[in-house]
Parts: sequence; structure tokens; C-alpha cells
Amino acid sequence: MTMEPSDVGPKYGGHLPVTEADRADAMALLEAARTHGYLDADEYEHRSLAVRSAANRDDLTPVTRDLANVAQSPVTYSQQPTYNVVARPVGAVQDSIVKVGFFSGATLAGRWDTPTQLHCYAAFGGVDIDFTDAVWTSDEVVLDTYAVFGGVNVKVPAGVEVIDHTFAIFGGTSVKRTTPGTKRIVVKGFALFGGIDVKGPRED
Repeated sequence: MTMEPSDVGPKYGGHLPVTEADRADAMALLEAARTHGYLDADEYEHRSLAVRSAANRDDLTPVTRDLANVAQSPVTYSQQPTYNVVARPVGAVQDSIVKVGFFSGATLAGRWDTPTQLHCYAAFGGVDIDFTDAVWTSDEVVLDTYAVFGGVNVKVPAGVEVIDHTFAIFGGTSVKRTTPGTKRIVVKGFALFGGIDVKGPRED
């Protein structure tokens, strides 16, 4: 006899629509699982697509259910969204940040600490990243961008070198390369019926 899952359904908030915070949490867990060898590249891409296309929280639970060992406890999606504020000094190095715009918009601007990797996923939505007032915690940031029927827009201040490794399929990328500087952003990824736009300080 097949056992029914015990962590889905209205009791666990599974009928509620997926929020941007839910999707970002799931993508962060998948990224950690890939980094620690729990997922190979194909499985990571398969699960990432499932996260990006999830409509309600019951759609997310099966994607991360077997990854409990990656974190201290399994990821759960409760009736009310919870936001944990982790105290850490400004300028502390982060491994990665995930921003997701799925039928919506996501923004990272103002004063924020740069990670070594920044993952941006835009599907039928947009992601805006502004490095103008960012606190650099390392000399290089790898910007991993995916725009599918959506757009990723990045603003880069003066003195930051930009290296372009993007490509487009029925879409477009506009990454303005700069002269070498003290900081560097390496832009990777692709645009499929979407766009990736990286501009300097004088191109507003």
C-alpha cells in the first residue's frame, strides 16, 4: 500500500499561493544541495524548473522534501510567511543570494552586502539589481542570470569591471563591458525570449 505524504494539504498551508520568499527559500536550498553534492547538474536544473513553475506550496514541498540533511531542518511552508532576521556584521562574506521574479518583480538595491554568487531568475517577470550602494565583501561577484520571457536589469557603478559570458536565444543581452577596475562582476547565463541588461552609471 502506498503511503500518502503527511506534509501537504491545507493543514500545512499547501493550498496557499507560492510567494517570492517561498520560491527564494527553495532555490537557496537547491543551490546548497548542489554545492554539497546532493544534486547533480541535471537534477538541479529539473528541480529549479519545478520551483519556478510552482503555483502553490504543495508544488514546492516534493521538490525539497528529501533535502532535509542539507539544512538543520526540512524546509516547510506554513500558513503565514515567516522571515528570519540573522544578525551579522556589515561586510560579512555571503556565499550566495537568490532573487526570483516569477510573474512579479524582485529588487536588490540600497545598502546590501555582495555575495560571491548572485543568482537571478526572471520568468514572466523582472529582477532589478543595483550595485551603486552595495558593500563589497570580495573583489569579484559572479552574476548568474536566467531571463525566460522576463528581464534582468543590473546597474553598475564606476570603477567596477564587467565581464560578459551571456548568450541569448530569441532574446537579447546588452552587457556593457568596462575597463579593468578594483572590483569585478562576471555576468553569466542566458536569455530565452527575454533580456539581460547591464548598464554603467552614465546610461540611465
